[in-house]
Amino acid sequence: MKEIFKNKNFMLLWAGLSVSRFGERFLQLVIMWYVIQETGSALALGVTVVCITVPTLLIGPLAGVVADRVDKKKIIVAMDYSLGALILIIAILLLTGNMSLIVLYMLMILLAICMAFFNPAANASVPLLVEEEYLSRANSLNQFSGQLSNIIGPASAGILLALFNDQYGLLLIAAAIAYIISATTEIWIKVPSVKEETEGEKSNFKQDLKEGLQFLFEDRRLFMLVVAGGLIINFFLAPLSIFFTIMSDSIFNVGSAGLGIINSAIALGALIGSIFIMLNVLKDRYKTAIAGLVMEGIGLILIGSFMNFYATIIAVFLIGMGTCFAGVGLNTLYQTIIPKQKLGRVLSIVTVLLTISIPLGTLFGSIIINYIPMFVTLIGFGIIVTLAGLSLIKVARSDQPLAKEAVS
Repeated sequence: MKEIFKNKNFMLLWAGLSVSRFGERFLQLVIMWYVIQETGSALALGVTVVCITVPTLLIGPLAGVVADRVDKKKIIVAMDYSLGALILIIAILLLTGNMSLIVLYMLMILLAICMAFFNPAANASVPLLVEEEYLSRANSLNQFSGQLSNIIGPASAGILLALFNDQYGLLLIAAAIAYIISATTEIWIKVPSVKEETEGEKSNFKQDLKEGLQFLFEDRRLFMLVVAGGLIINFFLAPLSIFFTIMSDSIFNVGSAGLGIINSAIALGALIGSIFIMLNVLKDRYKTAIAGLVMEGIGLILIGSFMNFYATIIAVFLIGMGTCFAGVGLNTLYQTIIPKQKLGRVLSIVTVLLTISIPLGTLFGSIIINYIPMFVTLIGFGIIVTLAGLSLIKVARSDQPLAKEAVS
């Protein structure tokens, strides 16, 4: 790992990504709590979630093309400054009592747009800053900070809201300052430029987007990784939040505290998984991804087989580790398979597809448990996820140069 920590440009980017992820989770909880306290309306809460998520789906592919065309560092810095400024505006409006729900929705949409441009530029920069042999470790470090943000961000927001008696504005000022500091440090990042390998006339946005889609569907390795390792897995794992809530309430009878323990066990598993990868325990990208996907499937099968609270804690810890292994393995494969000059647009298209599969899977899961017993559903989902992971073995065998990466 010392090679990664010595990479000043990557560490500056990693710090910026970590602040953004933490700030996003912190901000979301503060805003959601504000909305429910002010309105008491589940509909208002739902609209807030839509304002946060939908712009990313709509703008993601365009943002990916921009990330391939424009200096990535400029996008990263500009978006972090913009995020800090927008959060500061929200804070001031809250402190002065001039905030309205409509204005909040508009500002949340603008925040989501900034994040939609920030993410592909930042993600496409990683393989430009890190040598290919160290990509897995760099991605595991990103995974580690992401999981920490998922735990610490909402937890710190909840604690601070209680300590400061719901002083939303003051908390958001601190978040805004963090984004501005992050943007300032990112100015010193040096992201190498990548020249587009095209001849003749300069391509346009429509052509760039078409090339991204074309590459996704024509490269068999990437297509299989996205379908089997992404779409199928996301679809069948998405309903877990609903399943675990129902199980904690009416099957295990452990209440919200038990539900919190289950979610914490998932995050802890992911953190441990990140440490394993950072310690170079798993070197092969395909094996890392396949092992992670199979672990997720086995975890689901174990939960459905025992339907016991303590067995579920062990199983979700396994799922958390699997999620980390699969995420790092797949991301590293994406970054090595996709040409660097097309990373932004292709990764953004992949992200949109994977994101769409989550609400569809959640809806499917919430419907199917009304007709099929929970334990049967979990075992069935687990078998499908396991088979999807194993299906990538054939892809790995046909791609030996990538499958046999030796990390020193």
